[in-house]
Amino acid sequence: MAKFPTPLRLLHWWASHGVSEDDSDDLRLKKEVMTIVSSAIALLAIGWGALYAVTGYPWSGAIPWSYSVIVLISTLHFFYSKQFDFFLISQQWLILLLPFFLMWSLGGFANGSAVMIWAFFAPLAALFFIDLREAGRWMLVFLMLLVLSALLDPWLAERVRPMPQWLNTLYFLMNLGLGFSLIALMLYYFVKDRERAYQQLQQSQVHIEQLLLTDDLTRVDNRRSLNERLQEELARAVRYGSPLSIIMIDADHFKAINDQHGHAVGDEVLVALARTLQECVRGSDFLARYGGEEFMILLPETGRDGAASMAERMREALWALRVEPLESGLTASFGVTEMHESDDADRLIQRVDAAMYKAKDSGRDRVCIL
Repeated sequence: MAKFPTPLRLLHWWASHGVSEDDSDDLRLKKEVMTIVSSAIALLAIGWGALYAVTGYPWSGAIPWSYSVIVLISTLHFFYSKQFDFFLISQQWLILLLPFFLMWSLGGFANGSAVMIWAFFAPLAALFFIDLREAGRWMLVFLMLLVLSALLDPWLAERVRPMPQWLNTLYFLMNLGLGFSLIALMLYYFVKDRERAYQQLQQSQVHIEQLLLTDDLTRVDNRRSLNERLQEELARAVRYGSPLSIIMIDADHFKAINDQHGHAVGDEVLVALARTLQECVRGSDFLARYGGEEFMILLPETGRDGAASMAERMREALWALRVEPLESGLTASFGVTEMHESDDADRLIQRVDAAMYKAKDSGRDRVCIL
């Protein structure tokens, strides 16, 4: 699983307080991003309030401080109530109105036009969290407030001390830099979250594929996986003219084991049988449970004599295997065959199956080749 860097883990910890367990990934991300944006602006507002107070605009400084307190209360209420719709609309109004109240307190456009950068977060939030039409409505409200500000500007300018040009320029650069930094943080968080979600999805898909292709009891590949692998190995053998052999294994007297000792012991026998076979095969070989007490092994680059030798080693290994409460080792019947030039998967399986039944008819606990 992808991990956030430490600062983003802290943000994720804070933002996740408003998330519910039954939230979809999309809703969870929206809640987290809205919490991060409003909290980040509230933290920045504390600093802005201090700057305005120090530079001779104490009433202007009180506005971002008040905003920070309101945002903290509303965020904690959201964490408690999980009412995201109310939290979203309240934060959008706060983010939209704060820059205008601040600009009006500073005397209009001459001193406070730079803070308008923050008002754009309201329609931007509507675009991200709702839809394009809603973003258009918020942009319309923004433009109406802008027109109102233009009408009030001459009256406001007469009542507030003009801000020195260097200070106005400094505030403009700081607002611009911090505003774009917050947008970059939002995008980075979004990208990292999607990357994390994508990796989790990939892991889930791999896990699902493993479940679909793995036998529940023995944990080796199942028949579906075998069919896919057999087609691949047949194509490879034809392409390169290389040998391909198959071993089919059937546990002897397995029904009697189930009848005498119960299915739980029968399951233990199958697990032990699969484990022993797995220990005998090579890295390039492929073991699968074919069905019931039958297993099949694909041996690429191996002729039938080599496959028969491996089958003999497996037969001897099963003799040494002990499963309680069975009094002796297991035995199995082994069928071996090698791919012929005209073989397809069905003919190959039919022939190895016939070889295995020949071993059973010949007294079991032996290897037969066809």
